[in-house]
Amino acid sequence: MNGFRLDELRIDPLTGEVSGPGGREKLDPKVMDVLVYMAQHAGQVVSREDLLARLWPNTVVSDDALSRCFYELRRQLSLAGGDERYRAILETLPKRGYRLNGSVTPARPRRMITAIVIGVTAAVLVAIFGGLYVAWLRDKVAAPAPTASPDSIAVLPFIDLSEQKDQEYFSDGVAEEVLNRLSQAKNLRVISRTSSFSFQNETLDVPQIGARLNVSYVLEGSIRRSGDRVRITAQLIDVTTNAHVWSETFDRSIGDLFAIQDEIASSVAAALQVTLAGGQAKGATPQSVEAYERFLQGEFFFHRRAPGDIERSVQYYQEAVELDPRYARAWAARAGAYALQELRQKQGEAARKAVELDSRLAVAQARLAQFYYQSGQRDKGDEHFRAAVSLDPDDPLVLGFSTTRAVFRGDIKGAVAIWRRLVAGDPLSAVNRSNLGGALLADGQWDEALSELRQALELSPGAGPDLELHIVRALILLGRYDEAQTAIARLPEGRTRDCGFALLHLVPDRMAGANAALDRLKAPTRDVRGSICLAEVYAFRGMNEQAIAYLKEERVEFERERERKPYLIWNFLEELRLSPFLRLLQADPRWSALVETPA
Repeated sequence: MNGFRLDELRIDPLTGEVSGPGGREKLDPKVMDVLVYMAQHAGQVVSREDLLARLWPNTVVSDDALSRCFYELRRQLSLAGGDERYRAILETLPKRGYRLNGSVTPARPRRMITAIVIGVTAAVLVAIFGGLYVAWLRDKVAAPAPTASPDSIAVLPFIDLSEQKDQEYFSDGVAEEVLNRLSQAKNLRVISRTSSFSFQNETLDVPQIGARLNVSYVLEGSIRRSGDRVRITAQLIDVTTNAHVWSETFDRSIGDLFAIQDEIASSVAAALQVTLAGGQAKGATPQSVEAYERFLQGEFFFHRRAPGDIERSVQYYQEAVELDPRYARAWAARAGAYALQELRQKQGEAARKAVELDSRLAVAQARLAQFYYQSGQRDKGDEHFRAAVSLDPDDPLVLGFSTTRAVFRGDIKGAVAIWRRLVAGDPLSAVNRSNLGGALLADGQWDEALSELRQALELSPGAGPDLELHIVRALILLGRYDEAQTAIARLPEGRTRDCGFALLHLVPDRMAGANAALDRLKAPTRDVRGSICLAEVYAFRGMNEQAIAYLKEERVEFERERERKPYLIWNFLEELRLSPFLRLLQADPRWSALVETPA
């Protein structure tokens, strides 16, 4: 793990230092190990057994060693922070373990591009060899294939070299715009933003990044902005040789920004001998740079997703459309942000406006389809979804909707194939891997499903109990009950943990506990996942009559909620089709009525 911030403290694992308002402290390597591991699991309960196994593998140590590490860690954090509250940031939970309750965020970018030409002679930077913490996760979850596709590229976030270091949103946005334009090239695999931008705070060199993402080329660059002038340097690098294939510096007025982005994308496409497709799939150029800047700021917060960021993104999208009322991409982006806030009326208004302004903008059609789907208007949703597919069938948002449609057609293998495409284009996305894992579970490919789900959890340790319950379900289906019991113990107390325990009825010494968990699950719930869980337990125990009767009752209840929460019935039906345990019911003649699409 690279440098990060813990509230007001700066943590540098490579040097072993913690710095803050109270000064700088040098941590013992093992104490730093403990801090890094807790930061990777911030907000979660980490057991003493897990810490001992991860930090002292194949070594017998006493609990005292771990206690001393926490004692020293609390003491040094409070010294560096100049505040005794840092002692309490590491909470001890009797008989359960420890929990880090602070806010963990990445430090400012430290990645250095291979060569920067900003008014000085280009220099070749020495690659920094990673230490114990550098990219430990990506080594495990994104191992490269034997050879990368010759026509594949990752666009890294451009470095902000502005004097005030306040243009990260701008440099990110320019890089993403080039990425979007390259994604329109035929026969070129372009890694999505989520994965490409995940290296923003890493000290990896280009060959290492290329290997992690399994691409043949990497585009990197830098931006220095001063007033109405902007200097952009971009470099296309061959991952295998680490040699520059193309590079150029643009020193122009900010008003030329759109032309610069076009030139970079066209030059890269020419160097790779691919052709950029025409059309309006990604949207027309806005009328003003000012509106575009507000849009980029909105995109920055929308993708970052820290607390309050979605609200910030909405404000910037609003400012963008005030500056340029005909900016369809900004209207579509607002619809996406409103969807996350579940503000359905505003979501629909923004999506309709985006389509009205630019009916050939794929993301606008997709956002309007999303609104209609979430409002329970499937026919209208299908109409706009088909329009989005015709405009840009490879857009990640469009592909995501394609998986849902495949599931509702009963084509689970088709959904798996689409999720594989999404993972190939965005290999470090925990959401994509989790969804692929769920589809593989439904398709009976349990070993691969478990692998994908575990990789998703490693990519996003704080993803939540639903993902961890998925892992439990895979382990139980594989008959790996001891591992399942260990995983269940990490789930939060309540219905989620009971879902896991109730499926352990085949383990003799767990039968009583499984039956008790089943009794607790019978308590009424209006939660889709909770409803499906009880039916799964019935089906897995061979209690088909109870499962069918319960699902019929639940379907009626969710249909009654359609006017107030129309998406619930559709979520319920999708979960029915994806449940690997409910496959046991599909031979029952009553099953088709359970999964029938409502009028």
